[in-house]
Amino acid sequence: MNNLIRNSLTIALLSLSLLNTAPTICAEQKKSTTVSPWAYKQLNKAEKLIAKQEYAKARQKLQKILAEADKNSYEQAITLRSLASVYALENKYKPAASYLEQALASNALTEEQQQETLFNLGQLYMATEQYQKAVDTLAPWLKKHPQTTDTQVRILLANAYAQLQQYRKALPYIEHVIKHSKKPKASWLQLNLALYYELEDYPKAASILRRLIALFPDKKEYWQQLAAIFQQLKQFDNALAIKNLAYKKGFLDSEGEIKQLFNLFLYNNQPYQAAALLARELDAKSVNANSANWELLANAWTSAREYNQAVKALEKASALHAKGELYLQLGRIHIEQELWQEAINALKKALKKGGLKRAGEAYILLGISYYETEQITPANKAFTHALNYSKTRKSAQQWLKYITPEASS
Repeated sequence: MNNLIRNSLTIALLSLSLLNTAPTICAEQKKSTTVSPWAYKQLNKAEKLIAKQEYAKARQKLQKILAEADKNSYEQAITLRSLASVYALENKYKPAASYLEQALASNALTEEQQQETLFNLGQLYMATEQYQKAVDTLAPWLKKHPQTTDTQVRILLANAYAQLQQYRKALPYIEHVIKHSKKPKASWLQLNLALYYELEDYPKAASILRRLIALFPDKKEYWQQLAAIFQQLKQFDNALAIKNLAYKKGFLDSEGEIKQLFNLFLYNNQPYQAAALLARELDAKSVNANSANWELLANAWTSAREYNQAVKALEKASALHAKGELYLQLGRIHIEQELWQEAINALKKALKKGGLKRAGEAYILLGISYYETEQITPANKAFTHALNYSKTRKSAQQWLKYITPEASS
């Protein structure tokens, strides 16, 4: 059962008066609201036992009154209400509801007491997950008391309709409570948010989350939820802004969360910021220093055209990788910068590690690097190796033909 419902239920039932039994006459309904002196005294004793939390003794006292009371009398009705209070205080909501039903069925309560009992019964139905009964009880009560300032009944109705998956019917009740509150509780806003989620009304859900963040800026989950909603709405710039603020507040403390922010930077064409973030977190050991993460960093630095940084990251990734693919990638970067000897070193490591999907390309690049450093014999050897691969055979033949005169000189 929802904690909000449980707490509000206990408070409401504790407020029931066990001494509202003084002999009076209800002029409006002409109903007798008298009890015998003996019953009045027993009810007082029951209240004292309840105050001491001696619930079993209080129930025995009330059952004794009930046995003596006339059927459908006022005395019987208020005793039934008192018994319901005791059971509710013991968290025994089903018998509590049963006693309230009997009290209402007697038709002996005053109008005010009847309405109060209906309200309490609706709460008990919520407590026992009888949501349709709660709606059938509380909705007519609220219709009869539309001007009530008691927020509890509307919150209960909103929860009941939510449990019944009738989300649109739940919305007006919770929205009314929030609108008429100077400082709405977090639980009310959370319920409103949940309803918008269920209805897939993400713009309004985002509005609620902004309000929650303004009221409770240190709640990590609100920042995460708002970023997720912006992504759902494909507002990736807003998602990045929220995620980055959450990061600066120290809310992104797992590798997965940090890499989500990293990817958002990349998606928003901010590779430098992405790389700076990942580099910082690798240094702080918040992100595992494995080959995959160093490769991510290298790619980000490459996209940011920070080649020196990319090379450093890729060297670390290559050393940790089981195959030579990353050394091949490193060789390409060195060739782009015309760092021929560095390219030779990387490509030789790539071929030594093996497992290359494009080994022919590695031999071609190695041959070119040797050629550029005027090392013709090893260049010839590299191009000859490239002849063994169908995709690079033609290119290797062209290079060999081109460098043969030089090789023979």
